[in-house]
Amino acid sequence: MDITPIPIDKTDPNVKEFQRIDSNKDGQLTFTEFLLSDRPFLEHQSRRFHGFDMNGDGVVSKKEFEDYFKKLEKHKRRSDMFFNKFNRDRRDPFQASFFDSFPKNPQVEEGSRELSGGGPLHNPSMVLL
Repeated sequence: MDITPIPIDKTDPNVKEFQRIDSNKDGQLTFTEFLLSDRPFLEHQSRRFHGFDMNGDGVVSKKEFEDYFKKLEKHKRRSDMFFNKFNRDRRDPFQASFFDSFPKNPQVEEGSRELSGGGPLHNPSMVLL
C-alpha cells in the first residue's frame, strides 16, 4: 500500500504563518513584513494614537496625553456611578419580597394556591425566568 505524502506547508502551522507574513512571496521575511504581520495590533495602536491626538495635528502633546486619561477617568467614574445606582436600586428577584411589588391576581383567593379556574398556581419565580 502506497501512502501519499502530505506537503509540510499544507499542515505545519509555523510554515503557514511564515507564508502569511511573506507578503511578496519571495521566501524571505523583511523587518517591515514582520512588523506589518500583526495588522489588528497596528490598527488598535493607530486608533489609540488618534484618540490621544485630540486636535488632529498628527502629534500627541503631553497635555493631550494627560487630558485623554482625565477624560477616560471621568467616563469611568460616570459609568461606575450608573452601575452603583443600578445595583443599589435593584431588588433581588429570588427574595419573596420582590413579588410583593406585583399587583395581586383578583382570581386567586387569599391563602389559596389554586386559580378560580381550578388549576394549580404557577411558581411566580419560574414565570419570570
